[in-house]
Amino acid sequence: MEYLEIENLTFQYAGNNRTVLKEVSLSIKQGEFILICGASGSGKSTLLKLLKPQLTPAGKQTGTVFLDNKKITDLPEICSASKIGYVMQNPDNQIVTDSVWHELAFGLENMGISSSDIKSRIAEMTNFLGIQELLGCKTSELSGGQKQLLNLASVLVMRPDILILDEPTTQLDPIASQNFVDILVRLNREMGLTILLVEHSLESIFTLADRVIILDRGQLIFEDEPRAISAECKKNRSNLSRFMFSLPSAVQIFLESGINDECPVTVIEGKRFLARHFAADTIIQAQKRSFTKKQTAKSIQLKNCWFRYEKNSRDILAGVDFEVYEGEIFTLVGGNGTGKTTLLKIIAGIYDCYRGKISILNQSIKKNKETISFLPQEPQMLFIKDSVLEDYKHYLDSKKINETKQMEQIQKVIALLDLNESMTQHPLDLSGGECQRAALGKLLLTDSKILLLDEPTKGIDNYGKKQLIKIIKELSRQGKTILVVTHDLDFAAELSDRCGLFFQNKLLTTAEPKTFFSHHTFYTTAASRISRDIFDNLVTTEQVIEACQLAKGAYDE
Repeated sequence: MEYLEIENLTFQYAGNNRTVLKEVSLSIKQGEFILICGASGSGKSTLLKLLKPQLTPAGKQTGTVFLDNKKITDLPEICSASKIGYVMQNPDNQIVTDSVWHELAFGLENMGISSSDIKSRIAEMTNFLGIQELLGCKTSELSGGQKQLLNLASVLVMRPDILILDEPTTQLDPIASQNFVDILVRLNREMGLTILLVEHSLESIFTLADRVIILDRGQLIFEDEPRAISAECKKNRSNLSRFMFSLPSAVQIFLESGINDECPVTVIEGKRFLARHFAADTIIQAQKRSFTKKQTAKSIQLKNCWFRYEKNSRDILAGVDFEVYEGEIFTLVGGNGTGKTTLLKIIAGIYDCYRGKISILNQSIKKNKETISFLPQEPQMLFIKDSVLEDYKHYLDSKKINETKQMEQIQKVIALLDLNESMTQHPLDLSGGECQRAALGKLLLTDSKILLLDEPTKGIDNYGKKQLIKIIKELSRQGKTILVVTHDLDFAAELSDRCGLFFQNKLLTTAEPKTFFSHHTFYTTAASRISRDIFDNLVTTEQVIEACQLAKGAYDE
């Protein structure tokens, strides 16, 4: 028996007939780095929770999980709490105290560890992670990246044998995300920690794993080392067609190029693959967007806007000048804590600037507040009823819409967002991606002219993101203005009419995606890094694939 043994694990949530996991069996050696992937709602997060007794949800479970030859359900409470570390997707959901020091000490104090040993463990861990300067801070003052590092540290001071992470980088900017991944690699390689990681964003993590596990509708459909995926995709394309969109850009480009070669997996391997097969002077430009700001009126306009949360605190926004046009899709990217989410909340009328002017459709926010809908980072906040369907009906009731028209509108949203399986479920029982889609559905029922979306791809796999892009573009064609904050650069590159970089509390640069991403080194896409020496200004994986196919066709002729 291996270190972690999962035998025929099947699970249904209480009050729900859908089987979320179906006879999943898996053996994990001590010190392995396991990457778990799959579509939104495939059972990944449920599987992780069943490995941590303190987080096991209510429901019907069959099958057994063993840790070091012992059933995890038989482990003493203090043993399973300390030996099985768990880092959640949302850092705020895991923080329980108001200061960094107390957060690090909290679990150790509950274990009865002596004061001197607590200090020693905290000193060791903060030095290892390089977060000593945070010890005197309040947890509320930390950025998203700092909070996630704090959560990791508060788990690691317990000295776990196995570390479980559920999409820990989803709310981190690209640079903070890479730093977090680098720390996980060190913990695995240098400390021998067994790691189970669920992720949708595979670009930086895929080749670092010892094995990749793919779940589909609750069943395990692939289990092998990362480089075996290309051969499996060719052999089993129908079952893996959805997952292929989540593969690193280099793998996708190779699979669609039709070229017989060794499959590249990393960015540098992708660059070498293109260099071997295409001339360096190949020029195939990205198609320009049809949006032209001169053709439309201003929908959102900010002039010299300043904001701070408290009178004597630091400024979160510092002289922001910003405008978005009717029918435009504008995406904001930038580091954690730079003010992007705060900007959305100000435009939504949740906060007020202490200086500057905001216009919505050439009027004040108060006069046009009903024209704006806001999707927060935590979509569960939008729901107040026990099922998605009840919540939708409750909202439409408040708008005095009769039952026949209610069902017509709801059916349109269900069809558009593929919500059939989610409608009868409690919003808190939905997976991250399912909840995001359900929350977006509620926004669409409002029929607002302006949509503000804060991290709308959180918890959604790449196939789901592409469906979301189609939906948002259709809304744009209908004349809706859409302002998006995201850390997902591939999503931004494919979706946007314009992109902007937020830095030091203000908007620094704006440009069309092809210009924006091809001129940045760190805030850019893997497709741009792979192709920029061969093709001109291509920034999405689809653009590079199309260029390869066109160039290959020209060579073949």
